[in-house]
Amino acid sequence: MIKQTTSKILLTANCLALFSVLESTAQNTKPNILLILADDLGYGDVSALNENSKIKTPAIDQLSKNGIRFTDAHSNSSVSTPSRYGILTGRYAFRTLLKQSVLNGFSEPLIAPERSTLASMLSKEGYITACIGKWHLGWEWAKKENCDEIDYSRPISNGPVTRGFDYFFGIASSLDMPPYVYVERDTPTAIPNRISKESKGLTLFRSGPQAPDFEPEDCLPNFTQRAVEYITNRKGDNKSFFLYLPLTAPHTPILPSKEFEGKSGLSSYADFVMMVDDAVGKIISALKASGQYQNTIIVFTSDNGCYRGAGMDDMEKQGHHSSYIYRGAKSDIFDGGHRIPLIISWGDKYNNRIEKGLISLTDFYATFAQMTGYKPVDNEGEDSHSFWPVLSCEGKPSRTDVVHHSIDGSFSLREGDWKLIFCPGSGGWSYPSLPKDKDFIATLPGMQLYDIKKDPGETNNLINKYPATVEKLKRKMQDYILNGRSTPGRKQNNEISGKWKQIENVIQNY
Repeated sequence: MIKQTTSKILLTANCLALFSVLESTAQNTKPNILLILADDLGYGDVSALNENSKIKTPAIDQLSKNGIRFTDAHSNSSVSTPSRYGILTGRYAFRTLLKQSVLNGFSEPLIAPERSTLASMLSKEGYITACIGKWHLGWEWAKKENCDEIDYSRPISNGPVTRGFDYFFGIASSLDMPPYVYVERDTPTAIPNRISKESKGLTLFRSGPQAPDFEPEDCLPNFTQRAVEYITNRKGDNKSFFLYLPLTAPHTPILPSKEFEGKSGLSSYADFVMMVDDAVGKIISALKASGQYQNTIIVFTSDNGCYRGAGMDDMEKQGHHSSYIYRGAKSDIFDGGHRIPLIISWGDKYNNRIEKGLISLTDFYATFAQMTGYKPVDNEGEDSHSFWPVLSCEGKPSRTDVVHHSIDGSFSLREGDWKLIFCPGSGGWSYPSLPKDKDFIATLPGMQLYDIKKDPGETNNLINKYPATVEKLKRKMQDYILNGRSTPGRKQNNEISGKWKQIENVIQNY
């Protein structure tokens, strides 16, 4: 009882300090926002979240000690592009024409020109905005006259600087997808002069155009240094900044620098995770050195779970589980595919808090809208629930359910402790998957129901034991699809494709 009372006193003291900061913030500048997005980092890869982790992440752990760690946070998809769409728009990506898989480096823009983004919304609220890193949401490359060949000497169009960002430096898609060209604002920094060699396995690198100033092993250091410079240059600004920093690691190709090779004693993937942690430490140090740390909300998270091909099996034999206690990995509808690390700090205000409420990466839109006083209209943030009450010490998350989406377009709906999966297998690359395990999947029930609290490993399918629960979740999922939103408001349109009709039928026919 004494320990519990002491914890409440500390929390109250921290909240009173926060209210004082909020009051001064309202009179001066709004807090800066730094959103660091790791690429394919598993929940169990952060040692603050995994008591049995064999990977040490001291910088992220310190962020956790000074902040809030969310233990039930999820990406809206178990792969990259749709998760990033959800982060920036507050909308589930299955409402677009992208019903499965991801974009590549030559894909058209996924975010419609008229759609508001987290960046454009914050711009309206007086923020300066920047994106440094991996975009992976499509843009239009300039073409040479009278042919489809890309003209890398000319600016791109419909990229980040047309979707709310004042500044951009980064790459089109994942680090293993061509073209291998940096773009600053809307202009390639160099013209490709070679075709990259193909590499497989942990150093996966697809063949394609590569610029003379581009080496894959330099990407993470370059983005880290650019972020440090951006933060340093913001010192003394009379405007708050929003820096979206989608890193390229620890996604393949797994390329730890010489400083980190072998440092983990576990695997090259673990070495690369430690390099990501070091990058986080350098960026936080820049905030402190420039005097902006206390007034910056720092978000650290990942776009989806760890890629099993990154050596998860070998690490598990050594006692490290990237998905922690959860089943599956990147691509899957199981929790290991979409339960992600989420740590948020704001100076020294939170003091090692744990938040167990349900959170989706789509929730940043509504959260920062509420923080700034912005009022979204009906076609903004259709799937975004604010958890600003958590950050302002005024309450709990408002979200009660969340939709997940696997790489093959399979759905799940989580409500409370119940999770209903609208497919018989993993929906991704883990066992059982299509088409590899087609015969076995044919013997399984068409859907899966799990009690996540009692069965976090999703091993005991209760689909035949709770028909009322199944029917309730089916109806809710159908409503969320047909209404074009999962939040209160006027019905919105989804973008229609052949796959979309299949999705409707999956929900209706069971």
